[in-house]
Amino acid sequence: MEVALPDPGVLSSRLGAVSTKKLTATASAVLGPDGTPLLVRDRAMVPASTMKLFTALAAVDVLGADRRFTTKVVSARKGRLTLVAGGDPFLTVHKSKSSAKPANLDALVRATARSLKAQQVKRVTLTYDARLFSGASYSASWKKSWASYTPRIMALTVSGGKSGGRAYTNPAASTTRLFASLLRAKGFTVNYGGAAKAAKGATLVASVSSAPVGSIVRRMLRVSDNVAAEMLARHVARAVGRPGSFSGGSAAITDWLKGHRLWKKGMKIDGGSGLSSLTKVYPSVLARAVGFALADPAFVDVVKGLPTAGVNGTLEHRFDDAVEKAGRVVVHAKTGTLRKVSALAGYVTTADGAVLTFAFLATHNGTHSAAAANWLDRSAAVLAGCGCQLARPAS
Repeated sequence: MEVALPDPGVLSSRLGAVSTKKLTATASAVLGPDGTPLLVRDRAMVPASTMKLFTALAAVDVLGADRRFTTKVVSARKGRLTLVAGGDPFLTVHKSKSSAKPANLDALVRATARSLKAQQVKRVTLTYDARLFSGASYSASWKKSWASYTPRIMALTVSGGKSGGRAYTNPAASTTRLFASLLRAKGFTVNYGGAAKAAKGATLVASVSSAPVGSIVRRMLRVSDNVAAEMLARHVARAVGRPGSFSGGSAAITDWLKGHRLWKKGMKIDGGSGLSSLTKVYPSVLARAVGFALADPAFVDVVKGLPTAGVNGTLEHRFDDAVEKAGRVVVHAKTGTLRKVSALAGYVTTADGAVLTFAFLATHNGTHSAAAANWLDRSAAVLAGCGCQLARPAS
């Protein structure tokens, strides 16, 4: 049975009735199941974390959903160890309950200790090699005021690059020092040697591997993990022959979007997470990107990673009043929030059973994030509860 799509005129009228008071600018796009535009009020705007949709698509396509990242300990000679970065964004210190975080330093230390004991080695010098990624670890386009709590992006990082609420100034060094302390707790004498290039032909001592990219993407989208997004962008860059840096990741994602016709003149990509206010995208392209994921089973992890309204992730506590109730459970979307920016992009099943993709972007003066969230949620709720058909004249 053919599902009726909303009438564009009725849809426009109902969305137009949602208050934009206290907002300085808005842009919208609503597309039908085949990408047919139902409503497009396009404008290139800062997408905030809805940018992660592009990063997720490129990562799954370029790297493959089954790809894993391995953190290793190698040894070139007896008593010398090097911790080699694999670019795992979810490496933890201790075992995690999350299936997206299987790799941890405890396991790596236990395996290393067994190897050292077998060689009757009790004293080691420990260095690290984090050259997998290059360039600055903190983007020039990120606000300096964020520096104390926003993690640096390095290929060797643990606990999301933070200790408590503070960001490590050098995640690779901090991770290696944690590894050293755990190894000392096993009874070894460890001399910390800082950064050093792993020798060619060094013997593998121990290793731990990340969850598959598909699982990383799901968690990255669900909780809006900036570190995972930026690290995935670097992996994509390296896979296509670009440097594993902020600029390399930006260029690689730009190329991927252009290559898949998810581009429009006036767009700019700056980083993979959406933290940069230099990134500019159109809501119509975001909505098309969601449709792109829905149309291809290869991108199931992107679709499944989208938070569900009122249920989980960054939408768990949204759609929280009577006006927005229609959107609960049936809206699946990526959120985006910066100080003056709010965004929502995803898909919804309407009351008539039609699956629509959408993107709503808004800006405000920095003090009206609640008003912006209400506009986003109420607009998506309109779609959810909307048959939006033209009234038929009485016979």
